[in-house]
Amino acid sequence: MKRLISFILVAVLALPLFAEEQVVTKPREKKVLNDYSEWLPKQGDFSLAFSLDPIATFVGNMFNGNLSNGLGDLAGEPLLDGIIGAPMVSIMGTYMQTDQLAWKVNLGIGYTHKSINEYVLDDAALFLDPLSKVKVVDKQAYNRIYGSIALGAEYRVGKNLPVQGVFGAGLNYAFGEISYKYNYGNAITELNQIPLISEPALYQAVAGYMPNARPLNTQAENLIHMVGAYASVGVEWFVAPKIALGANVNFGIYYEVNPSRATTYEGWNTATMQVEQFTELIAPASHGFHFGTDNIGANLYIAFYFGTK
Repeated sequence: MKRLISFILVAVLALPLFAEEQVVTKPREKKVLNDYSEWLPKQGDFSLAFSLDPIATFVGNMFNGNLSNGLGDLAGEPLLDGIIGAPMVSIMGTYMQTDQLAWKVNLGIGYTHKSINEYVLDDAALFLDPLSKVKVVDKQAYNRIYGSIALGAEYRVGKNLPVQGVFGAGLNYAFGEISYKYNYGNAITELNQIPLISEPALYQAVAGYMPNARPLNTQAENLIHMVGAYASVGVEWFVAPKIALGANVNFGIYYEVNPSRATTYEGWNTATMQVEQFTELIAPASHGFHFGTDNIGANLYIAFYFGTK
């Protein structure tokens, strides 16, 4: 028994010496770094990129149940948000002039048209029968158009890593307009100078000879043109060959123009005794400057690169 214990003790004491000998005699292995150069865009490649901002908003709302915030806040404030009230989701494209220098275009546009129809009693039928329930239709057409286009260049840093820094600058133009057009079921006549309409409050006195006029078309105050320059800084993380997830921050300075606005009315002219149209000026042109960090199309995106060779 004593011999067994002595043997075990000698073996335990000899382990460090054996391990040290193994460390000394074992050749050192060189650490091999992964080469991601084939994943990255090259000279002559072009890309298409699409915004992930709506997805970020959806995921954020799914987690917190709040429609007003969430991960979508990471997308930044769209350039025309608060003016036209719509995010500028866009399609982006780049062309690699060299492995580091690229030309970039960013385009976003939107158009909304809605026809809001309401019933009103038919004045002609009421004249013949005060109990008539015959109805005609008043139509209000709502139109909203907005867009943004940016042209610029970007420079990339990072050659053999899956993450590249992207620095850019360029010029940008954005515009937006909201307008309304009305069509009424009851006509203005000499016998019916103030016909029934779906919104009686629309009647206005636009001139001394036209005490009751209703609008035919009008422009909302959300009429704007913006032109300026921007700079951006961001990263692209290549999750697969030629496929990258991107994020950037934009800073821009813009000159803003709000053109003059007017509304066209129709009504009974008490001087000429006939139906006429009258255009009233609503607001003169105005202008100003805007600068800050804005979402020019997208701050979160996925990009796909394609080779031309």
